[in-house]
Amino acid sequence: MLFACDLDQTLIYSRHSMGEIDEDELIPVEKYEGADLSFMTRSALDLLRQVGDRLYFVPTTTRIVEQYDRIHGLSERFRCRFAIVSNGGRVLVDGKPDGEWDAFIREEIRMKSASRAEAKERFDRLADPAWIVKDRLCDDLFYSIVVHRDAIPAGWMEELASGLDERGWSCSLQGRKIYLVPNPVNKGAAVAYVKELAGAREVFAAGDSLLDESMLLIADEAMAPAHGELFRKYGGRHGLIRFARRSGIRASEDILQALAGRLEMRRAL
Repeated sequence: MLFACDLDQTLIYSRHSMGEIDEDELIPVEKYEGADLSFMTRSALDLLRQVGDRLYFVPTTTRIVEQYDRIHGLSERFRCRFAIVSNGGRVLVDGKPDGEWDAFIREEIRMKSASRAEAKERFDRLADPAWIVKDRLCDDLFYSIVVHRDAIPAGWMEELASGLDERGWSCSLQGRKIYLVPNPVNKGAAVAYVKELAGAREVFAAGDSLLDESMLLIADEAMAPAHGELFRKYGGRHGLIRFARRSGIRASEDILQALAGRLEMRRAL
């Protein structure tokens, strides 16, 4: 089995996103500029250890490589043969970029999506500079734009999405960031590629955002926390995606317990 799991607000949590929890239940898993930035619960780490040697654990994140490498709590505890970063734009095999995937993605973008400049121009034309903090081109693939979320007018994201869709791009609002992503750069395609590389028979996937939806829909079993874009979009009800009982950092425990249960069912067959 392949376990494709989003990281931020699915498996690991900042203090802002975790909800109420006792400090002694937390394990730091990411350090940045000398401070602990992201955490898992002790229970979640124990569950991940229990299942880790019985499947391919594939961290699947919108983070670029440098941001992914900061998560010491995973790299020090688990040997992840495969990882998916840059929202599926890059596949890492034993920590190194897969050249075949890199070439494939860039050709797909060239054939199927408008240029980066055209997508960004669409955003700039609609956005109010007063609520933009900063923007960044990630891996020469997609944009990450920090905004004052509360200042974004109702319906604005839908207007942005409609204009990007006809250009072969999508957008997603997560926390304080808006992502502009060319359609070929998606987690679902990358997970399918890694599944073939690994020779895995089935996929269990978990994620909280619209950027995770493509991999959840191709999985044999898919879960999402009771928070995030997917939960808000579907109200906790979806024919193919099961939602966790809990929100915040405890949702990671629900997801890993479900994964452990699926492995036990396979063992019993």
